[in-house]
Amino acid sequence: MAELSVAELERCWQERCRSGKFSPAILGVGTIRVMGRSGDTPVQFPRIASLDALGSLEPDEVYAVRAAQQIINQARAQSRSVFAVDAPTGEDALEPVPVREFDPSVASMVIVARVVGG
Repeated sequence: MAELSVAELERCWQERCRSGKFSPAILGVGTIRVMGRSGDTPVQFPRIASLDALGSLEPDEVYAVRAAQQIINQARAQSRSVFAVDAPTGEDALEPVPVREFDPSVASMVIVARVVGG
């Protein structure tokens, strides 16, 4: 079977998100918000227990995990702060937790704009 192009993998991943038909290892869909981008468009990725589960995913799902991992790694390389933020449950609001390395099990992450000047 021929390898899919990045555009084809992206299209397949978007269709999978619309259909909700994921591999059994997927816990749900996670979101990365990159502040400072036009409209702060969220990037979706498949949430998995760990990167060890990559072998059980479809190619477009692997692509989406790797793309999310690359976004986090690039942000860290640019000295941008990355936080894991999950919606609060009940009365206890959750505090954002700094992210040092990509964790594919986290439901929501935000990359904040780097402050320049003062």
